[in-house]
Amino acid sequence: MRRATMAERRPRWAWLALAGLLLLAAVALLFWQSAVVGRDRAWEQILATGRWRVGLDPSFPPFESLDAAGQPIGFDVDLARAIAATWGVEVQFEGLGFDGLVDAVQTGRLESAISALPYQPERTQDVAFSPAYFEAGLVLVTLAGNDPQNDAMAGGGAVNSLDDLAGRRLAVEWGSEGDVQARLLRRRFPDLVLLPEDTPQAALLAVAEGRADAALVDHISALQASAADQRLAIAPQVVVSDPYVIVLPRKASELQRQVSLALQTLQADGTLDALMARWFGAAPP
Repeated sequence: MRRATMAERRPRWAWLALAGLLLLAAVALLFWQSAVVGRDRAWEQILATGRWRVGLDPSFPPFESLDAAGQPIGFDVDLARAIAATWGVEVQFEGLGFDGLVDAVQTGRLESAISALPYQPERTQDVAFSPAYFEAGLVLVTLAGNDPQNDAMAGGGAVNSLDDLAGRRLAVEWGSEGDVQARLLRRRFPDLVLLPEDTPQAALLAVAEGRADAALVDHISALQASAADQRLAIAPQVVVSDPYVIVLPRKASELQRQVSLALQTLQADGTLDALMARWFGAAPP
């Protein structure tokens, strides 16, 4: 008769106890992962230090540049400070080359980057992006008002959208994205006349002087021109969107939420419009 082994002699309750211990260990591991691994260390760091580390490339006024004392100024600088004020913390700006900003956030060198950065869907596996705070895409700029003189210059009726471009004269910066889009529009409106100019400013001047019925330019140029020349107005339709966003760490869920809430607050209380007026001379249309 075969002698029973020690394992065979071990009571069944011992195996049940071991299984129970393993189950408890697994549950404990899950709790640890949710409590520790899921923590937003970037947000915790901001609250603990009272500082929000923000990167920018100070070479793109009026969004960011350096004043005579070497301090950062601009739309993005004021925006970062306004967001930080809603949290009760200060901003610590760090200057970096534009191409290195996203990587600096991804590696944890910075907690955010605010530097006229466009939304980059190909980087969503590396970093997170805030809701848009500025629309930099292509817009139509026309003559302001609808008085008879303007209507006559526009060939009858104001140009408020792409649907109004049939038979009109459209000024663009030669070789720009506006030029590319205008050539696509001419397939839709064969009688659309394109007026290529050397710069977006020249295209906008053609509208102001009545040589063109509208210009298709970037929103930044449009804002600056309409603020400086009251003859110009920006049509409400965005032709090609190019939103500027804040770059954030991908796993910083609470920081992402706090930035979104702050942007909503600044939009609701008029702060964003005030910044537009300060740095571009006019609020968005």
